[in-house]
Amino acid sequence: MTRPLAAAPPGADPTTTVPARIVELAREASYEVSARDGEAIKKAGARLTPGTRISVTWMPADNDDDRVSAARQLRDAGLEPVPHIAARMLKDEHHLDRLLGRLSAEAGVGQLLVISGDVKQAVGPFESSSDLIASSAFRKPMLHTIWVGGYPEGHPTIDDETLRAVLDRKIATIGELGMTPGVITQFCFDAEPILQWMKAFRERHDGVAVRVGLAGPAGIRTLLRYAAICGVGASAKALITRGASIARLLSEAAPDPVIRDLAETPTYGELQPVGFHLFPFGGLDRTVRWMEVVAAGRFKLHSSASGFQVLE
Repeated sequence: MTRPLAAAPPGADPTTTVPARIVELAREASYEVSARDGEAIKKAGARLTPGTRISVTWMPADNDDDRVSAARQLRDAGLEPVPHIAARMLKDEHHLDRLLGRLSAEAGVGQLLVISGDVKQAVGPFESSSDLIASSAFRKPMLHTIWVGGYPEGHPTIDDETLRAVLDRKIATIGELGMTPGVITQFCFDAEPILQWMKAFRERHDGVAVRVGLAGPAGIRTLLRYAAICGVGASAKALITRGASIARLLSEAAPDPVIRDLAETPTYGELQPVGFHLFPFGGLDRTVRWMEVVAAGRFKLHSSASGFQVLE
């Protein structure tokens, strides 16, 4: 969980606290990796602070051996594996129970991220992450934290009111099971929808950890492609509007504008506990190296009040 930082005292120069907030957020960031990317896991283990959370994505081409192997490799590297469990891609209750048992026994997994899974037709009885949480298979003694998804920019097929109600039920159910709930949001390129969503969320859940999704450094064309696939087109406009010309489409972008905007918000203290979760569309090693520089405090705030320059 991210360690809360105190809000700036009244009348204080925000630049004296904003850099410290940015450094702390960078140090506490979590990441994700595909199950078959053993080389990326090896490099991450050599650079990241022990205990850093790394989600293991659920890809249709991967099998359970791949998922368990990746989790074990992360654990052996001193990192905290958080495997994705995709509801619609599980064959049956026995499949879920066997997989969770292996993850716990072979990789010491105590945290999971439950998702519905990006397929229209479920291969088994589970239609949603809510179905997973309700399963008796989740009563494993090793499990202590269950992460669920949040949607600051909404969902392409589910209205906002339903999203709020479903999220609230998931959090309540996880708590009733005696486990700790947490939320990892979709990635966004603009702080405004994140702040609006966080304000509404904190009015309902003041102690639930939230990890705000951010896209790691990557080419803008790559980021726009993932934005279209994942339904975050609204904030993706910031990638272009913050640039000077169409030529920017040929360049790269990093999440520094969103990081700074969140660190500078006057209600920063009220957002806690909050952290960042990096989607490494430009590669995990590249994302880790960029955040490593930020965590070391080697950056300079732009005078334009938008983002910061990393001093590599």
